[in-house]
Amino acid sequence: MNTTRRGFLMTAGGAVLAASLPRLIPAFAMDEDGGKEGAAERDGAMKFLDGEERAMLDLASRAPSGHNTQPWTVRVDRPGQWSIGTERSRWLPAVDPGNHDVMLSMGAFIENLAIAAGIHGRRLEYRVTGKGARDTALLEAWIGRGSVLEYPVERIRMRRTVRNGMMTRDISAADLAEVTGSDARFLYFPRLSPVGRYLSEATLEANRTQTWRNEAQEELADWIRWSKDEQRRHYNGLTPASMEITGIAGWYVGTFFNRQSVLEKSFREQGVGMAKKQVENCAGWIVLTAHGSGPAALIDAGRAFQRMGLLLREKSMAVHPMTQALQEVPWKGEIASRVGVKTIAMLLRVGYVKSYPEPVSLRMPLERFVGA
Repeated sequence: MNTTRRGFLMTAGGAVLAASLPRLIPAFAMDEDGGKEGAAERDGAMKFLDGEERAMLDLASRAPSGHNTQPWTVRVDRPGQWSIGTERSRWLPAVDPGNHDVMLSMGAFIENLAIAAGIHGRRLEYRVTGKGARDTALLEAWIGRGSVLEYPVERIRMRRTVRNGMMTRDISAADLAEVTGSDARFLYFPRLSPVGRYLSEATLEANRTQTWRNEAQEELADWIRWSKDEQRRHYNGLTPASMEITGIAGWYVGTFFNRQSVLEKSFREQGVGMAKKQVENCAGWIVLTAHGSGPAALIDAGRAFQRMGLLLREKSMAVHPMTQALQEVPWKGEIASRVGVKTIAMLLRVGYVKSYPEPVSLRMPLERFVGA
């Protein structure tokens, strides 16, 4: 069966399988919130939200996250006052033990929420209350009336991560300045520059190390929703479509693959092979730095990342977070000094694309992450 599966994947285009998986950031099941009691709390919380606030949270939840775990939670303390944090069962302790990437995801969530509030004539104010990235309660937020923000909401709805099909043509300085707002935290290194070569080599080798680290691979396996039934039950995690496995290959893996498939030797080997192709086929790397390593600094960096991400489609640009070198030894201990910075928040493979695919990631309904 292994030989047949390997041959099918190579001929049907399924070799994108493993390395196209994002490794930023126990499965989250239907009854995670505690049965009837949890349902009552959610129903009570939803009564405090008006239609615009629900629309705002829907847009906020379209933020990216490692393995698409969607770690955010919102507790409605009273009308217009929310506590925002994370859910432990949606952390990734094997690849992100310090919740570095969880904080970045929360920043992307907050950026979406702030924009969505403005679109609806509201204003978001918040303060970071969490002392560490592993605190489940992170922010206190207030929603008040404000000026209407003229912002194309489709930027949020159409955002997606693109992993394949990047071109090697260099990114223009004008395009980079436009999508980053000339934020000095974003540093661009062409693929063939000395730093670019180092980042490609480090990413590939760290990818190889992580792929063969069983704890990390088992965690990845927990978050892939191969079948339609799994997708309907969880509404989060990775799917064949979000991993860009489509057509016959997508049908095949959705029908015949399961958690054990991710742990097989052939799956891991194909993943490393695809990672090699990916680092060789892009314009280069964007390094997003941060003004510190605490929750507030990383949340702010996550907001900057999301601001950029929402503008990429209009420039036919794509970024693919490949953070293995920030997670694996020895690279995580040396990479910042090799790049010449103090704190790296994200490593982003970047390139122009000829066509931009539609968003396909699963999204949890509000009732899954809003409570009282």
